[in-house]
Amino acid sequence: MSDLFPPAPTTPSLFAEPGPTTVRVIDVETAGHRLEEDAVIEIGSIDVDLATGAIGNPLQTLCDPGGVAINPHARKVHQISDAMLEGAPPFAEAVRPFASAGLYAAQRASFDRSRLRLTGRWLCTYKLALRAFPQVRAHGLQSLVKYVPLDLSEVRPMLQGLHPHRALYDAVCTAVLLRTIAATLMPRCHDVDDFLERAERVSNEPALLARLRFGRHKGVALAEVPDAYLEWLLREPGMEADAVFTARHHLRLRSVRGARQMPATAV
Repeated sequence: MSDLFPPAPTTPSLFAEPGPTTVRVIDVETAGHRLEEDAVIEIGSIDVDLATGAIGNPLQTLCDPGGVAINPHARKVHQISDAMLEGAPPFAEAVRPFASAGLYAAQRASFDRSRLRLTGRWLCTYKLALRAFPQVRAHGLQSLVKYVPLDLSEVRPMLQGLHPHRALYDAVCTAVLLRTIAATLMPRCHDVDDFLERAERVSNEPALLARLRFGRHKGVALAEVPDAYLEWLLREPGMEADAVFTARHHLRLRSVRGARQMPATAV
Protein backbone atom coordinates (compact mmCIF):
# COMPACT_ATOMS: atom_id res chain seq x y z
CA MET A 1 0.00 0.00 0.00
CA SER A 2 2.92 2.40 0.61
CA ASP A 3 3.58 2.66 -3.14
CA LEU A 4 -0.13 3.39 -3.76
CA PHE A 5 -0.46 6.15 -1.15
CA PRO A 6 3.05 7.52 -0.52
CA PRO A 7 3.87 10.32 1.92
CA ALA A 8 3.39 13.87 0.73
CA PRO A 9 6.75 15.53 -0.04
CA THR A 10 6.43 18.09 2.75
CA THR A 11 7.58 18.28 6.34
CA PRO A 12 4.76 19.19 8.74
CA SER A 13 5.48 22.13 10.99
CA LEU A 14 5.52 21.44 14.72
CA PHE A 15 3.72 24.74 15.25
CA ALA A 16 1.07 24.49 12.52
CA GLU A 17 -2.55 24.78 13.58
CA PRO A 18 -4.73 21.79 12.65
CA GLY A 19 -6.61 22.40 9.42
CA PRO A 20 -10.29 21.87 8.70
CA THR A 21 -11.46 18.26 8.67
CA THR A 22 -14.89 18.69 7.06
CA VAL A 23 -15.19 17.99 3.35
CA ARG A 24 -18.16 19.05 1.24
CA VAL A 25 -18.87 16.11 -1.05
CA ILE A 26 -20.64 17.40 -4.12
CA ASP A 27 -22.22 16.10 -7.31
CA VAL A 28 -23.79 17.71 -10.36
CA GLU A 29 -26.13 16.53 -13.06
CA THR A 30 -25.88 18.34 -16.37
CA ALA A 31 -27.48 18.69 -19.78
CA GLY A 32 -24.94 16.15 -21.04
CA HIS A 33 -22.86 18.18 -23.48
CA ARG A 34 -19.22 19.12 -23.86
CA LEU A 35 -17.98 21.54 -21.21
CA GLU A 36 -18.24 24.61 -23.46
CA GLU A 37 -21.87 23.83 -24.29
CA ASP A 38 -23.04 22.21 -21.05
CA ALA A 39 -25.36 23.45 -18.33
CA VAL A 40 -25.73 22.32 -14.72
CA ILE A 41 -29.29 21.25 -13.98
CA GLU A 42 -28.89 19.84 -10.45
CA ILE A 43 -26.45 20.20 -7.55
CA GLY A 44 -26.36 18.06 -4.42
CA SER A 45 -23.91 17.98 -1.53
CA ILE A 46 -23.34 16.51 1.91
CA ASP A 47 -20.62 17.25 4.46
CA VAL A 48 -18.41 14.59 6.03
CA ASP A 49 -16.09 15.25 8.97
CA LEU A 50 -13.06 13.01 8.46
CA ALA A 51 -12.05 13.43 12.11
CA THR A 52 -15.31 12.06 13.52
CA GLY A 53 -16.91 10.32 10.52
CA ALA A 54 -20.11 12.36 10.92
CA ILE A 55 -22.16 12.90 7.75
CA GLY A 56 -24.77 15.64 7.55
CA ASN A 57 -25.97 18.99 6.19
CA PRO A 58 -27.55 17.76 2.94
CA LEU A 59 -28.11 20.43 0.30
CA GLN A 60 -29.79 20.04 -3.08
CA THR A 61 -31.26 22.21 -5.80
CA LEU A 62 -32.36 22.04 -9.39
CA CYS A 63 -31.00 24.69 -11.79
CA ASP A 64 -32.48 26.41 -14.81
CA PRO A 65 -30.36 25.27 -17.79
CA GLY A 66 -30.73 28.69 -19.42
CA GLY A 67 -32.12 27.43 -22.68
CA VAL A 68 -29.63 24.56 -23.12
CA ALA A 69 -31.42 21.46 -24.36
CA ILE A 70 -30.92 18.30 -22.34
CA ASN A 71 -29.24 15.49 -24.24
CA PRO A 72 -31.63 12.49 -24.42
CA HIS A 73 -28.90 10.11 -23.24
CA ALA A 74 -28.24 12.28 -20.19
CA ARG A 75 -31.96 12.55 -19.45
CA LYS A 76 -32.29 8.77 -19.58
CA VAL A 77 -29.60 8.51 -16.88
CA HIS A 78 -30.70 11.19 -14.40
CA GLN A 79 -34.43 11.23 -15.34
CA ILE A 80 -34.77 14.98 -14.76
CA SER A 81 -37.61 16.31 -16.91
CA ASP A 82 -38.18 19.81 -18.29
CA ALA A 83 -41.24 20.08 -16.06
CA MET A 84 -39.10 19.45 -12.96
CA LEU A 85 -36.85 22.37 -13.98
CA GLU A 86 -39.67 24.90 -14.35
CA GLY A 87 -39.15 27.70 -11.83
CA ALA A 88 -35.68 26.48 -10.83
CA PRO A 89 -33.16 29.22 -10.03
CA PRO A 90 -30.41 30.09 -12.51
CA PHE A 91 -27.05 28.46 -11.89
CA ALA A 92 -25.38 31.62 -10.52
CA GLU A 93 -28.02 31.81 -7.79
CA ALA A 94 -28.37 28.08 -7.18
CA VAL A 95 -24.65 27.49 -6.59
CA ARG A 96 -24.21 30.11 -3.84
CA PRO A 97 -25.20 27.93 -0.83
CA PHE A 98 -22.61 25.34 -1.90
CA ALA A 99 -19.74 27.82 -2.12
CA SER A 100 -19.05 28.24 1.61
CA ALA A 101 -16.68 25.25 1.87
CA GLY A 102 -12.95 25.39 1.28
CA LEU A 103 -12.54 21.66 0.79
CA TYR A 104 -14.57 19.70 -1.76
CA ALA A 105 -14.69 16.11 -3.00
CA ALA A 106 -16.42 14.48 -5.95
CA GLN A 107 -16.33 11.08 -7.59
CA ARG A 108 -14.94 12.46 -10.84
CA ALA A 109 -13.71 15.74 -9.47
CA SER A 110 -12.45 17.15 -12.77
CA PHE A 111 -16.00 16.96 -14.18
CA ASP A 112 -17.78 18.57 -11.22
CA ARG A 113 -15.04 21.13 -10.58
CA SER A 114 -15.01 22.36 -14.17
CA ARG A 115 -18.75 22.94 -14.14
CA LEU A 116 -19.16 24.38 -10.65
CA ARG A 117 -16.02 26.56 -10.73
CA LEU A 118 -15.88 26.67 -6.92
CA THR A 119 -12.55 27.77 -5.49
CA GLY A 120 -10.92 25.60 -2.86
CA ARG A 121 -9.10 22.31 -2.49
CA TRP A 122 -10.58 19.34 -4.34
CA LEU A 123 -10.33 15.59 -3.78
CA CYS A 124 -11.21 12.97 -6.39
CA THR A 125 -12.73 9.87 -4.81
CA TYR A 126 -12.37 7.91 -8.06
CA LYS A 127 -8.58 8.36 -8.03
CA LEU A 128 -8.42 7.73 -4.29
CA ALA A 129 -10.54 4.58 -4.57
CA LEU A 130 -8.08 3.21 -7.13
CA ARG A 131 -5.38 3.57 -4.44
CA ALA A 132 -7.45 2.29 -1.53
CA PHE A 133 -9.27 -0.57 -3.30
CA PRO A 134 -7.18 -1.62 -6.33
CA GLN A 135 -8.62 -5.14 -6.20
CA VAL A 136 -12.22 -4.03 -6.82
CA ARG A 137 -13.37 -5.02 -10.31
CA ALA A 138 -14.60 -1.52 -11.28
CA HIS A 139 -14.31 1.95 -9.75
CA GLY A 140 -17.49 3.69 -10.85
CA LEU A 141 -19.53 4.91 -7.89
CA GLN A 142 -22.25 2.26 -7.94
CA SER A 143 -19.67 -0.48 -8.58
CA LEU A 144 -17.82 0.68 -5.46
CA VAL A 145 -21.06 0.69 -3.47
CA LYS A 146 -21.59 -2.93 -4.51
CA TYR A 147 -18.09 -4.37 -4.49
CA VAL A 148 -16.19 -2.64 -1.64
CA PRO A 149 -18.97 -2.89 -0.34
CA LEU A 150 -20.17 0.38 1.20
CA ASP A 151 -22.55 0.33 4.16
CA LEU A 152 -25.30 2.83 3.36
CA SER A 153 -27.58 1.93 6.29
CA GLU A 154 -26.75 5.10 8.22
CA VAL A 155 -27.62 7.39 5.31
CA ARG A 156 -30.70 5.58 3.97
CA PRO A 157 -33.09 8.31 5.22
CA MET A 158 -31.22 10.87 3.08
CA LEU A 159 -31.67 8.69 -0.02
CA GLN A 160 -35.43 8.33 0.26
CA GLY A 161 -37.24 9.35 -2.93
CA LEU A 162 -33.99 9.53 -4.91
CA HIS A 163 -32.08 7.13 -7.15
CA PRO A 164 -28.54 6.74 -8.51
CA HIS A 165 -27.53 9.60 -10.80
CA ARG A 166 -29.55 12.18 -8.92
CA ALA A 167 -27.12 14.69 -7.46
CA LEU A 168 -27.86 14.30 -3.75
CA TYR A 169 -28.05 10.50 -3.98
CA ASP A 170 -24.63 10.31 -5.60
CA ALA A 171 -23.16 12.91 -3.22
CA VAL A 172 -24.30 10.92 -0.18
CA CYS A 173 -22.90 7.66 -1.56
CA THR A 174 -19.64 9.45 -2.39
CA ALA A 175 -19.43 10.79 1.17
CA VAL A 176 -19.67 7.24 2.53
CA LEU A 177 -17.04 6.23 -0.02
CA LEU A 178 -14.69 9.04 1.08
CA ARG A 179 -15.15 8.10 4.73
CA THR A 180 -14.35 4.47 3.89
CA ILE A 181 -11.29 5.50 1.85
CA ALA A 182 -10.07 7.61 4.78
CA ALA A 183 -10.55 4.71 7.20
CA THR A 184 -8.49 2.50 4.87
CA LEU A 185 -5.65 4.94 4.16
CA MET A 186 -5.53 7.04 7.35
CA PRO A 187 -3.47 4.46 9.31
CA ARG A 188 -0.58 5.31 6.95
CA CYS A 189 -0.84 9.02 7.83
CA HIS A 190 0.22 11.16 10.78
CA ASP A 191 -3.21 12.78 11.10
CA VAL A 192 -6.13 14.09 9.05
CA ASP A 193 -4.04 16.97 7.70
CA ASP A 194 -1.45 14.51 6.42
CA PHE A 195 -4.16 12.39 4.82
CA LEU A 196 -5.64 15.44 3.10
CA GLU A 197 -2.23 16.53 1.79
CA ARG A 198 -1.62 13.10 0.30
CA ALA A 199 -5.18 12.80 -0.99
CA GLU A 200 -5.04 16.19 -2.68
CA ARG A 201 -1.77 15.33 -4.41
CA VAL A 202 -3.18 12.01 -5.67
CA SER A 203 -6.31 13.84 -6.85
CA ASN A 204 -4.23 16.27 -8.92
CA GLU A 205 -2.25 13.48 -10.62
CA PRO A 206 -3.51 11.23 -13.43
CA ALA A 207 -5.36 8.15 -12.21
CA LEU A 208 -3.23 5.18 -11.16
CA LEU A 209 -5.20 2.47 -12.93
CA ALA A 210 -5.70 -0.94 -11.38
CA ARG A 211 -6.22 -2.54 -14.81
CA LEU A 212 -5.77 -1.40 -18.37
CA ARG A 213 -8.98 -0.50 -20.16
CA PHE A 214 -7.87 -1.45 -23.68
CA GLY A 215 -5.51 -3.55 -25.75
CA ARG A 216 -3.97 -6.98 -25.44
CA HIS A 217 -3.96 -6.87 -21.62
CA LYS A 218 -7.34 -5.28 -21.10
CA GLY A 219 -8.73 -6.14 -17.67
CA VAL A 220 -5.46 -7.70 -16.48
CA ALA A 221 -4.06 -6.55 -13.13
CA LEU A 222 -1.12 -4.20 -13.78
CA ALA A 223 1.22 -6.39 -11.73
CA GLU A 224 0.75 -9.09 -14.39
CA VAL A 225 1.32 -6.89 -17.46
CA PRO A 226 4.81 -7.51 -18.97
CA ASP A 227 7.47 -4.79 -18.87
CA ALA A 228 7.68 -4.75 -22.65
CA TYR A 229 4.02 -3.80 -22.98
CA LEU A 230 4.31 -1.04 -20.37
CA GLU A 231 7.37 0.31 -22.18
CA TRP A 232 5.39 0.29 -25.42
CA LEU A 233 2.69 2.38 -23.75
CA LEU A 234 5.27 5.03 -22.89
CA ARG A 235 6.48 5.21 -26.50
CA GLU A 236 3.07 5.23 -28.16
CA PRO A 237 2.12 8.76 -29.32
CA GLY A 238 -1.23 10.08 -28.14
CA MET A 239 -1.57 7.52 -25.34
CA GLU A 240 -4.01 8.61 -22.62
CA ALA A 241 -2.41 10.26 -19.58
CA ASP A 242 -3.76 7.72 -17.05
CA ALA A 243 -2.22 4.79 -18.93
CA VAL A 244 1.16 6.54 -19.31
CA PHE A 245 1.20 7.55 -15.64
CA THR A 246 0.29 4.00 -14.58
CA ALA A 247 2.90 2.36 -16.85
CA ARG A 248 5.62 4.69 -15.60
CA HIS A 249 4.66 4.02 -11.96
CA HIS A 250 4.83 0.23 -12.33
CA LEU A 251 8.08 0.24 -14.29
CA ARG A 252 9.69 2.47 -11.69
CA LEU A 253 8.37 0.27 -8.88
CA ARG A 254 9.71 -2.89 -10.53
CA SER A 255 13.08 -1.23 -11.05
CA VAL A 256 13.32 -0.25 -7.38
CA ARG A 257 12.29 -3.71 -6.20
CA GLY A 258 14.74 -5.35 -8.59
CA ALA A 259 17.55 -3.14 -7.32
CA ARG A 260 16.83 -4.27 -3.77
CA GLN A 261 17.09 -7.95 -4.53
CA MET A 262 20.06 -9.68 -2.91
CA PRO A 263 22.73 -10.89 -5.37
CA ALA A 264 22.84 -14.61 -6.06
CA THR A 265 25.22 -16.55 -3.87
CA ALA A 266 28.37 -17.54 -5.69
CA VAL A 267 28.77 -21.25 -6.26
